[in-house]
Amino acid sequence: MRKTGSSGPGVESLAPARKQVAWQAVQALLEMLERPEFGPNERIPAERDLAEHLGVSRMTLRKALQTLIDRGVLERRGNRGTFVAAPGVERPLNTLARKGIAEVVEQAGARPGSRLLYFEQTPASAGVAKRLGIGEGDTLLAIRRLRTVDQKPFCVETSYIPAARVPELVAADLIDGASLYALLASRYQIEIDSDEGVLSVATMSDQEARLLEVAPGTAALVYRGVIFDARKQPVEYLVSINHPQRVVFKLADSRVQGESPGAKRLGSGQRP
Repeated sequence: MRKTGSSGPGVESLAPARKQVAWQAVQALLEMLERPEFGPNERIPAERDLAEHLGVSRMTLRKALQTLIDRGVLERRGNRGTFVAAPGVERPLNTLARKGIAEVVEQAGARPGSRLLYFEQTPASAGVAKRLGIGEGDTLLAIRRLRTVDQKPFCVETSYIPAARVPELVAADLIDGASLYALLASRYQIEIDSDEGVLSVATMSDQEARLLEVAPGTAALVYRGVIFDARKQPVEYLVSINHPQRVVFKLADSRVQGESPGAKRLGSGQRP
């Protein structure tokens, strides 16, 4: 999924009036890439054809292409040409994968990373309390982390966990990028089993846009869901804000007998 109406780092430098033509070329390229024939790893037309199609000079086109390359939307592959970049992370949406997102990234041949943004206690709101099966006002641990792939940020995740389930869990336990779910398993004997949630599109906050290196007002894929342990007890309420170019969600056909296609519920399938 690509956001056609927004800009990212590097694009703003093209916005002054003297570079307005290049700015318009960037927008035209983004609109072109929304067409179904330009999926991940597809080669885009040659520079000469693109320049003629857009009505711009080759120099202007090259500036626009370089902007999209810098943003990670396109990539050059030697003499083979310029291609639509493959997303950095493919997150399973409705499979019961009991592995962490770090493992998902590693299996794709990339290097995962995590930076703790904050770790604090907060009272449970009525909505979160209902999802987690606790009382309104009960103490939660709110844990927000920036997840990266090959040092590029791809999502901001906030975990809300009942403090009563994880006594003595402190920020220092996660400060060096340690796996939250590995800690739950080893220290508290909490084994993550499944989840249930929804995927939507929402505008990022200014802080989220800065963290994910996109322009203010950019839309994100947002997953909100409840994570369950092996006893089907809720462990965590998770909110995941995902980069629109660096993450795709993979939906597998997981229908069972007697379930209609329209009756599916969503599960993220990936674990912090």
